[in-house]
Amino acid sequence: MNQLALLSAVAACALAAAAASPVLAQQAPKPPKPLMRDFIGINAHTVQFKPELYAPICRLVRDYHPFDWDIDGSTAKQRPFPIAQHIDWNDESGRFRSRHAPVNWHELYASWQKAGFEIDACVQFGNGATPEKWTNIDADAYRYGKAFAEYFGPSGANKLVTSVEIGNEPAGSKEFQKDDYAGYKRIFTAMARGVRDGDPKLTILTATAEAPRDGKTDGWSLPLALFEDSGVLYDVINIHKYALIRGWPTFERVNPEDPKLDYKGVLQPSIDWRDKHAPGKEVWITEFGFDASTKQPDPKGQWKDWKDSTDLEQAQWIVRSFLFFSELDLARAYLYWFNDNDTPSFHASSGVTRFLEPKPSYWAMGHLYRSLGDYRFSRTVEKTDGRAWVFEYVHETDPSQLVWVAWSPTRGGQEATQTLNLPGKVVNAERMPTAGNENVAVTLEPEADGSAEVKLTESPLYVWLKR
Repeated sequence: MNQLALLSAVAACALAAAAASPVLAQQAPKPPKPLMRDFIGINAHTVQFKPELYAPICRLVRDYHPFDWDIDGSTAKQRPFPIAQHIDWNDESGRFRSRHAPVNWHELYASWQKAGFEIDACVQFGNGATPEKWTNIDADAYRYGKAFAEYFGPSGANKLVTSVEIGNEPAGSKEFQKDDYAGYKRIFTAMARGVRDGDPKLTILTATAEAPRDGKTDGWSLPLALFEDSGVLYDVINIHKYALIRGWPTFERVNPEDPKLDYKGVLQPSIDWRDKHAPGKEVWITEFGFDASTKQPDPKGQWKDWKDSTDLEQAQWIVRSFLFFSELDLARAYLYWFNDNDTPSFHASSGVTRFLEPKPSYWAMGHLYRSLGDYRFSRTVEKTDGRAWVFEYVHETDPSQLVWVAWSPTRGGQEATQTLNLPGKVVNAERMPTAGNENVAVTLEPEADGSAEVKLTESPLYVWLKR
C-alpha cells in the first residue's frame, strides 16, 4: 500500500471511529443557534387565550392541556378527540367564576394555528391522574399517548401540535405524593411509548426537570437522573426557572443578570447533564417570568409579604431574560404568563396583558420579537457587571446584517455612558418601548473609526448595522 492510500485508510478509520464513539460524537459541532422567532414563546391556557392579541409578540405558544378534560372520570374512559368535557373555571383566588361548554380541541388549536402559532401542548395531570387513581397505568397511559399523537401530531391529517409534554410539575404537584418519582416515571414511560407509536414525528418533552445542585432540586423539578435510561422516549429536556432571589413568603424576583442570583449557574448544570448523558437533545425553558401588579396585597392575608416588580421592571426583565437565555445552549424559552387580572399574589400578575389590555411588557416583548425575529445570537461583545452587557445577533440569510443589543445589567434606574466599537455602518437605532405609540428612535453619530458613545439604560438599545 502506498503512502497516500495508507493515509486515506487511516482517515477513513478515524471517521468511522468518530461515528461509532459516543465520546467523540459528543465533540461534534453543535447546531447553529435558533432564530429568535423560533426561540421566543409564551404560556397560555385554552379558552382564555386570544391568539390575535398575542400574535404580534411571538409565534410559539405553550398550552396547559388538562388530562382530566380528556377522560370521563376514569383513566380507562378516554373521551374521543377532539371533544373535551365541561369545564368549571376558577379565577386566581380559587373562587368559582363560570362554566364553559365542552372544548373542541380541533377548533381551538386550529384558531391558534390560523393566527400563526406553533403549539406545544403540556399534558397536565390533575385530580384524575394520581398514580393510585389510574385503572391501569401501563394500558391507559399508552392508549392516551397514542390517541393524542395520532389526532394532533404532525404526521396525521390534523397537524395541530408539534410537541407534547408528559406532565407539568409532578415533583411539586399536590396530585402526586412527595418524591413519588416512580409513579410519574411509570406514567411517562407508557405515555411516551404511545406517543412514539402514534406519531414518531411528534416531539416529546419530559416534565419539568433539572440537574440537582448540592444534591437537591428546587422542589418543583424532577431530578434529570430519572430520565437517564429513557433516551429513546424523549427529545427535549424541559426546565422551569424563575429569577427568584427568595422563596416564601416574599417570592422576590430580580433582574436576570443580578450576580447574587447566579442565573447561569442555576441553568448550566442541566445543560451540562444533557451534554454528558443525552447529547443531541435540546433543552427548553418552558416557564420563566415576573409578577407586576398595580395593587398591594392584603396586609393581613397570606400574601402580605409578597413582592413584585414594577411594570417597567417586568418589561425590562422579560426582554433581558430572553436575551440572557439566547446566549446559553437553549433552543426555546416560553414566558409565563399571557394575561392576568391584576391579583397581587405569587404567579397571579405575570401577564403581558392585564384584563386583556397591554402592559408595558407587551410592547417591549413585541418590539424584541420584531427586531430580532430574523436574527440569531452570534457572540457576546461585552459583559461588565454593573455597567454594560452587549450581545451581537446576525441575520438569517445575510451575515453582513447585524444587530447589537446593549443595556445596563442593573435595577433601580441606573445608566452608564459606554463606547461601542461598532463593526459596520449604523442603519438604525432604537430603544425598547413600553407603550404602543412610543418614539423609540435613537440618534447615533459614530466616529470615523466606528466608535460611538451611547447612553445605556436598563431598557435595551438595539443598533442595526451593515458591515
